[in-house]
Amino acid sequence: MRMQERRRYRATSGQRHRCAIVGLMALIAASMAQGHPMGEWRWTHSVAAPWAQGPVPAPEWVGRTLTLDGDRMRGPDPLNCGGARVESLLMPHEGLFQGGLPVPVERSAQALGVGPPPVPGWRVTCDTGVFDFHRVDEETAVIGLDNRIWTLSRAPGTRAHPDSPSGRVQSFLERHFAADPATALRDFAARRTWWSRGLSRLIERYNARAPRPDEVPAINGDPFTDSQEYPTRFSVGRARVQAHRASVPVTFADALQRRVLVYRLVREGGQWALDDIDYGRGEHLRQALR
Repeated sequence: MRMQERRRYRATSGQRHRCAIVGLMALIAASMAQGHPMGEWRWTHSVAAPWAQGPVPAPEWVGRTLTLDGDRMRGPDPLNCGGARVESLLMPHEGLFQGGLPVPVERSAQALGVGPPPVPGWRVTCDTGVFDFHRVDEETAVIGLDNRIWTLSRAPGTRAHPDSPSGRVQSFLERHFAADPATALRDFAARRTWWSRGLSRLIERYNARAPRPDEVPAINGDPFTDSQEYPTRFSVGRARVQAHRASVPVTFADALQRRVLVYRLVREGGQWALDDIDYGRGEHLRQALR
């Protein structure tokens, strides 16, 4: 009888051990899914929050960084603070941006590029306040602050040297997302610093061929994201360089889909310049301009 009791005890103990391992693996998987927030993030762009009333000016944060390091958060005020405590979040849509989304909250979240709940993220409590960051993918987070929704990224392009191919594409897209997509080609002077001489000539010729009022323009939408409206976010990948040419993959995404375009650059006048964009499907920016 004692032998049988001991065998039963060992079996029960083993079952408990297996359950503990399964529980630990689930916690590890959840932690990996949420991603670790420590390290450096870059402010890439922002939009007015859906609850904002009237125009909302944006501070000059694009291109700056936010760093979580131990018990310190370094960034623009009020996000420059000590005594920081970080805790993981899994939020329903109703809890995003500290409950500020207009109803229906599912539609409001989707418009900001946030996928289905629960939404992972983290909360920083420090000596200047409480700040919630929500993860929308493995490289991107959003935060609501002063009636704006800010996007932060730590994709490879955010860490690239400003004069490298990825760094040039990163700075171009940050400037591009700060403007009206309808002016993407007409705002020639402001953007030409990023374009090659060949691409600049094609854009000048395209702008000179103004369509008649009853004609649909040859390029209807934003040619630099291949979309009718801006996607909610972008991630600039690592460049592939061959002599004086480079290709940089860029992922554009929203709550429903992700697309990868390949930016082609050439080396001109001692710097990298955008020369073409491969949309996939055998289509290119240069082809559309012609």
